Amino acid sequence: MSTASNDENLEIRAFLYNASGNDAVLERDGIDIASVSDDQLLWINVSTDDDPDLRSLFEELQLPEFLVRRVEKRDERPTIEKFDDLFRFNIHSIITEKGKSPSRTAIEFIVGKNAVITIQESEISYFSEFRERDRGETHFGQLDAESFVCTLLDLHLVSYFEALEEVERKVDKLDERVLKRDLETDEFLQNMVDLRNDVSKLRRWLLPHRDVIYSLSRADFQQIAQSDSAERFRMLNQHFENAVNAIESSRDTVLSTFDLYATKAAQTMNIFIQRLTFLTLITGSLSVIAGILGMNYKVGFFDSPMGFWLTIAGMLLVGVGLTIIARFRRWI
Repeated sequence: MSTASNDENLEIRAFLYNASGNDAVLERDGIDIASVSDDQLLWINVSTDDDPDLRSLFEELQLPEFLVRRVEKRDERPTIEKFDDLFRFNIHSIITEKGKSPSRTAIEFIVGKNAVITIQESEISYFSEFRERDRGETHFGQLDAESFVCTLLDLHLVSYFEALEEVERKVDKLDERVLKRDLETDEFLQNMVDLRNDVSKLRRWLLPHRDVIYSLSRADFQQIAQSDSAERFRMLNQHFENAVNAIESSRDTVLSTFDLYATKAAQTMNIFIQRLTFLTLITGSLSVIAGILGMNYKVGFFDSPMGFWLTIAGMLLVGVGLTIIARFRRWI
């Protein structure tokens, strides 16, 4: 479902949604933003890491020069700007791979009347899943561009929840290892550092989006306030706060693993002390017997040729008896 492209590093997917349900996939030369009617919605998804190719596309779409310069700037922090008849902003979504630390990818949004342009360096998984899930005749054409953007931003927040699920899976796996076997301290601390870094990165990447999310939710943002999507963006604001709270909770979850490890280490130490105390009890008892028999007095027992072996056997019986009693009392 991708359109042909004349630029080597440029991949364009253009979808025209109609309120009647007659959706269409457009070729690059068939894209005309100016011809999109009020009962239609145009989504142009661009994947590129090459600025000259992107500039040529913007020229074909007859977009203002200042938009090209803003997109090429590639802000490290999410930012939003309003213009007369459109607005733009950028976000950082999360890429989650099983067993790996989360990474992020930047997405640029340009939102005009009945048209949305998204630009990123590589394909976004939730974009693909969104298209696959809603393949066929849809009624997205009934939505305005702002409502459609709200839907994509909600999926963007879901990418952070998915990353948190992977962190929690790692925490559960580490908890299981702590409970089932002894971990070397260095190995455990390295795992803890990795988990803390994952959570810290998610928090550090998500919080700057507050400027964008709050701006879209404010009453002075006319493109949103004057559309039918104002309530949707207020809900998006709540979803954002839920994501922030979830990340804060995940920090406590990671720290709870350290508490579990400390408890397991204390339990292991208690068992060691119990066994050491029991060993001291046995050796002390046997030393008492050896000391009594070593006293300087003469009895007939010392004249027996089996005296030594009888002494050893008696000491062994004492040791075995004490061990049985300790096991029965669960001292060891």
